[in-house]
Parts: sequence; structure tokens; C-alpha cells
Amino acid sequence: MCNRVLLYDTELVDKDCGIGHRVGFYSLASTVAATMDSALVLLEPPPDDENKWAKYGGSPFGCPVINDDKGNHDGSCDKLPTGLSRIIHVPEMLSRGCNVPLNLTCTITNQNRTFIIQSRNDWSRIALNTQRRFGFPELICNNNNNNNNNNNITVLAIGGFQLKYYWIDKVRPRLAQRFWDESNYTKERRVEWEQWMEDWSTRMGATIEEVHEYTRTKGIINNKKDKDNMYVEEYNLMHYLIAILNRAVVPMFQPWVVNDIGSYIQKIDLPLSSFTNLSLFHNVGGGYDAMHIRRGDSLTRGQSIRSTEEYWMQRGHPARDNKTDDIATLSIYPTNYVPFVHYWEQYVKNNNCNLDNISSLVRKIYIATDDTSTVKIEIKNITSANGQQFWTVCNKSIEFIFNPQEKHTTHLHQHLAPNVSSQSGGNTTANGHDQYSRTLTALVDLQILARSDVFVGDCRSYFSRVLRMLRTSFRDNRAQTRDIIMAWGGDSNEKQPPWK
Repeated sequence: MCNRVLLYDTELVDKDCGIGHRVGFYSLASTVAATMDSALVLLEPPPDDENKWAKYGGSPFGCPVINDDKGNHDGSCDKLPTGLSRIIHVPEMLSRGCNVPLNLTCTITNQNRTFIIQSRNDWSRIALNTQRRFGFPELICNNNNNNNNNNNITVLAIGGFQLKYYWIDKVRPRLAQRFWDESNYTKERRVEWEQWMEDWSTRMGATIEEVHEYTRTKGIINNKKDKDNMYVEEYNLMHYLIAILNRAVVPMFQPWVVNDIGSYIQKIDLPLSSFTNLSLFHNVGGGYDAMHIRRGDSLTRGQSIRSTEEYWMQRGHPARDNKTDDIATLSIYPTNYVPFVHYWEQYVKNNNCNLDNISSLVRKIYIATDDTSTVKIEIKNITSANGQQFWTVCNKSIEFIFNPQEKHTTHLHQHLAPNVSSQSGGNTTANGHDQYSRTLTALVDLQILARSDVFVGDCRSYFSRVLRMLRTSFRDNRAQTRDIIMAWGGDSNEKQPPWK
């Protein structure tokens, strides 16, 4: 069971990344581990002063007050896992019950080098050097207490950034084998490939019928290629993969996180029937719609700046003279962001009025945003100018719902630097609880957005891509995504993986 291990170093990611980024790359690690028939084991920071997140109780996600599944309230984090494992639980179908392998002597095939593995830091150094330019070397390890070669362990220790290249070079080409020209491989190789697809997909919970819908359909429209020299697919590989992840309940959250989300959501005025099974983020909810309006630091990024310019040019404003990715160049426009009204217009324009709770005269829309006060002002100003009847869709009046914890709706990476100042100063416990409150607020938003009937957002962030995964599932044996409207920045039908 543990003879092949993908040891994923959760700290080898962009230093300022938030929940969407970390969960997205965990989803990639889950995909790679499943396809290469390996146990997925997370390499987390140590539970001591060497942990750079010690100020937050050992994790970038902070420390919950209730810190176990029995409801204990001692407020410490000593009993909890560190790092990503503070909020993510690796299901046994992926972990196979394996732990970080230690007390090993390891070698790299065709290299005259030996590594003694005794600690987490030993593996971290190896993961740091598992890179594309070195060919992603795997280690063949033997337990120092057992000289039997039959008990060798093969370990790929790697971090998120390089794992993306491993996916591109090693995994994706094999998954896309069905698109090869028939002349390039024999029937036997095709059968072998389909058996491999069946094996790992069914382990992740897919049915044979769902696998065959992908492996046995041509899936190519007229065998033509698009401008990027890629096959134009009728049934996209990414769509299939994210439906598999959804079926396997990736990501699965720790029980204390699930309990806290349940308590939190009870304070929000949304249909309770949408949240009857909080152990699964992946179930369809219903009875409300949702929007994700992210501003904050994302306004300084090139795509946001260019999209804002495009928005105002469509409304008669001039183009920028200075085309650099500098937010100051947007000062010629009424706002340096795409206004809320544009999200609303896209929601009305693309709404098919196939709404649940049809008997109700009111449709609730949950707004997840890191700019709550500004969005509320925008809504108030539009209401003053046009009357309350402006907010009507499908003959229903609209009620906007916001997250009640407005002070915690800022994005995590704005607080993540280990030397960041805090209202709590050097108080590790208080800092950890503050950071966990921000984490919980983001996860509640993720839960509510994932279960909404219609989601309106953009495709710029990892958060949005994780949402697409959570909204994609198998129906009639084929992966399908519930209604997503891209207000700007991308195509509503775009099928990007959560780790892109």
C-alpha cells in the first residue's frame, strides 16, 4: 500500500498564496497521486519554533478555538496538524493510511548518491531539488531496520510549483492519449491505456460508464486544431478530471472546520435546505444565487487593469495612453475596477429563469467580496437612482445577502507574512484565532458559492477555479458544470484546472 508515495511539500508554493492557490495545488497533487498509483502524503512544517507559521499556531490558516471533533475549547493548537492539514483531510483512498516515511536510506537511479532520511527537513531539502531541469528524480528507499529489497519504497518528494511541470511533462500526455492519431499506437496499447484509466478513475469513485464516456468517445470536433495548436475537444480532459476530484470529495475538510462552517452558516439568511450535509462541500444546494466580487490586491494585476480599461472604453471613455500594468493609469475612469452593476447586468442577461423555490416572490443573492462597504454603496446609489424595482429578475425581487463577518473578508495572503503586524502583537494564540477567523470566512464563502444555483464571478483567481471544480459533477455519465456566468476576464465555458 505504501510502496509508492507522492510526498507533497505544502510549503513549496508562492509565499503569499491564499486558500484558493493552496487548495488548487492540493487538487493537483491528488490528481497526480491517483494517476501514478501512489499514496498521497503531505509534508507539513514541523510543530516547533522552526515552523515559520508559529505565530499563527503552526499553520497559515490559523488556529480554531474548538480544536477537535469532540468540541474541546482549550484554544491551543498543540493537538492539531500543522500547515495545510490544519484545514484539509486527505481521504484514505488517497493517503492509503501512509505517513511521512522516515529512517530510510535512499538512492536515485543512475546516480551514485545516497541520502539518509531521518527528519521532515531531510525530505524538504530533497523536494526543493526535485525540479524539471533534473528530470523529477524519484528516490528508491529502504528501511534502515529492514534490508529486504522487496520492501523498497519509491518516493517522489516535490512542491506545488514543480508539480505543475511534472503534470505537464509526465501526467497530462498520458491522460490525453485518446487524442493520438490511430497510426501512432497499436490496439494493444490502446487497451492498456483504457485499463489504466479505468483503474485509477474507479479508485477515485467514478463508474465504468463514466470512464468509458470519456475514453471511448472521439471527443474531437472535425479533428481540427485551435490557434494554440491544441485539439478542439467536445469533452475536455480538464472537465473529466475535475468531476473525478469532485466525486472523490477533493478537497475534504477537517471535522472541526466542517463543524465551524455549519455554525457560521446558520447565522446567514439563506435556505437551510441547501446545507443539510455539511460534510461534503460538493453537493448541490439550491434556492439562491451568488456572486464573487474580488477587488483588493487583485486590482493591481494586469488582467484586471486591462479588463477595467475595456469596460470603460465600451462605455465611451478613451483608452489609456500608458499601457503599463499600473493601476494609477486607470485614474482617467470613474472607478479603477469593474463596477458591481456589470455583474448584475451579466446575471440578468444570462439567467435562464430556471429557478428553484418558484413559489417565492423573492430571490436571494449572496455576495462574497473583499470590498463589502463599496459594493453596498454601489447598490444603494443604483437603488436611489432607479428605484427598488431595478433589482428584479425573472419576475422576482432580489434580496442581497452579505457575509456577516465583514472585518474578516479580506484575503488571507494580506496577513500571511511571518513578521506581519497584528492587533494581537506577539500573542500566538490570539493571532492564530484571528487568522482562523479569516480562513473560516473564506471557506464559508466557498461553501455558499459552490452550492448556489447560479454563480457570477471571474476566472482570474485560484479561488474561482476551485469553485468551478466544486460545481462540476457527473450527470448522465458525463462531466457537467452547473450554471457559471463570467462577468469578465474569461469565458463561462472555459475549462481551466484549479491549479493553472
